[in-house]
Amino acid sequence: MRASPPRAARLLAGLLAVGLAALLPAAPAPRNAGAQEPPAAPYAGPLVDAHAHLDAATPVSADLLLALYDAVGVRGAWLFGAPWSAATDAWQRFPDRVVPFLAEGYADTLGPASSYRNPDGLDELLRGGYVRGLGEMILRHAPFRLSEAVGGGAWPAVNVAADDPALLAAYAVAGRHGAPVVVHQEAAYADELERAVRASPNTTFVWAHAGHGPAATLRPLLARYPNLYADLSARTPWLGPGTVLTRTDGSLQPEWAALLADYPDRFLIGFDLFAAGHYRLTYLQDTVGYYRALLGRLDPATADRIAHQNAERLAPFAGPSTAP
Repeated sequence: MRASPPRAARLLAGLLAVGLAALLPAAPAPRNAGAQEPPAAPYAGPLVDAHAHLDAATPVSADLLLALYDAVGVRGAWLFGAPWSAATDAWQRFPDRVVPFLAEGYADTLGPASSYRNPDGLDELLRGGYVRGLGEMILRHAPFRLSEAVGGGAWPAVNVAADDPALLAAYAVAGRHGAPVVVHQEAAYADELERAVRASPNTTFVWAHAGHGPAATLRPLLARYPNLYADLSARTPWLGPGTVLTRTDGSLQPEWAALLADYPDRFLIGFDLFAAGHYRLTYLQDTVGYYRALLGRLDPATADRIAHQNAERLAPFAGPSTAP
């Protein structure tokens, strides 16, 4: 029997719908929020270690450090010399790979002989180019122990306020010379650091380890203070294990992925080599591998900035720069 016109129209519409459905790709199944992300290729570009220690009281030399860097593809470092002359000597020998910083001993930030208490002396060192930055300044630091695998040892708590008047004077000197100041300040004392940064608008601060705090603590400070930066050192599963930035599948924690994307010009990487066992090839391979994997999760332009360009812009090497 022949279909009536309305019925024929309905049949034709149904056939067209079926045909179009066959031609269109199926909608992807909803993703399980807990599912692992596919691995990303590790970042393969240049690296600058913006958090390296060289202590003259140890057998570690600049030659050893740079040989390790050569083995893992690291261009060079911001070198925290204790005393400052250790970093300056390294810079004089390797000016295209070392930027010398003035550091004091772990518990000597405001000790009686601390250079940070002597603004005239700091001015002379910075004006003469003997050092190019200050730090790592140990301000608020929780006590900690290292495993025997990296040499062992225990360090006491340090409690120096970031806004101590003597330090405010030191920050001002650094600001006059365009020298970055790297500070270790636990996130629980972010209010002290904020007061120091607000009081020193012409000084560039780099918050070591991003305070070992959450992204939510750092975000409003970055928004308010353009002179505040952060390094991502000591946030690996083996150094600062409670503060890692990645999930078990290697992907970035969402809040950190968003923060790095929003502020790509305000972060640096560093490896925080300071214990005897850190200056070994296997340890550095693991650490560099971790950060290359982390950077590989980012937009390529963001990864380049964090991996080397920001460090080269804030405290450039004497040799040719790869920063834009």
